[in-house]
Amino acid sequence: MKDRSCIQSGLAYIGFGTSDSELFLLASKGEWEAFRSLAYQRDENGSEQARKQRASSAANQVQAFFEADTRTLWITFFAGKLYYGSFAEYSHPVINAGMGGCTRSVDGGWRDKDANGGLLKIENLSGNLTKIRGFQGTSCNLSADQVAYLSTRLSGQVPAYIAQIDKARELMVKGVLTAIRTLGPKDFELLVEIIFSRSWRRIGQMGGVETFIDIMYEDCLNPMRRIAVQVKSETNAKEIDRYCSDEQIQLYEKLYFVFHTPDSQDILEGYELPEKLEVVDGLTLAGLVVDSGLVHWLKEKTS
Repeated sequence: MKDRSCIQSGLAYIGFGTSDSELFLLASKGEWEAFRSLAYQRDENGSEQARKQRASSAANQVQAFFEADTRTLWITFFAGKLYYGSFAEYSHPVINAGMGGCTRSVDGGWRDKDANGGLLKIENLSGNLTKIRGFQGTSCNLSADQVAYLSTRLSGQVPAYIAQIDKARELMVKGVLTAIRTLGPKDFELLVEIIFSRSWRRIGQMGGVETFIDIMYEDCLNPMRRIAVQVKSETNAKEIDRYCSDEQIQLYEKLYFVFHTPDSQDILEGYELPEKLEVVDGLTLAGLVVDSGLVHWLKEKTS
């Protein structure tokens, strides 16, 4: 595949018949009207108007490729990621017969990480930018707002509207945590059950005579996989230590120890939790409440 080969080799590619020596020579000389005319003459498909449009589009895209300098940033999408780069200072178009077009060297190769080392995954990019993947051609220019967004992402920053959302969520999580701590034990257990039931199917009763777990779940896709949840409104290091060392952990695929109020801020300090045990503190739970759309339920319970 051309895409994979170019990414791995640090090359940029363009076709439009540029592997033909005559078209390549015209492009190298910057004789774009002659290039357009020859491309039109060699196109034998469709109406005259369609052929003229294709020839004009080809000439414009080839011109942009041949005349771009080190200041032009190129982006492409491949294997679920955005790649970007600029042509090397002494990079000139060369015929690449194997690819059926021309290639230029990308300075330092194609990059797929922002300034902070974060991968530029398509799924995490704005649709306003990724929609250009649907462009019916080889290359196109970005709009001013797309350029601004891309610049922000490549620098490792987040758009202003995302920063506002994050700040608002942070404030909401703090308020939710305060509200959670006013719940009675039964309502707190119910809240935990609702959250965990979004992922698994409950098969055991809450509380009761069982002392090691409060709620038992099974994986909906694999009923043999059992998940246990222990719910404690308040807890301390001694209690967590007891769960870390209890052999009953081995009876379950996963055990969650959930609480909202610790007796100290460093309650987990010095503990190496067993692989099967995960501790969910109040702040983590508050985030789950926000993300699960349970804020209204919590307000009704605590107003």
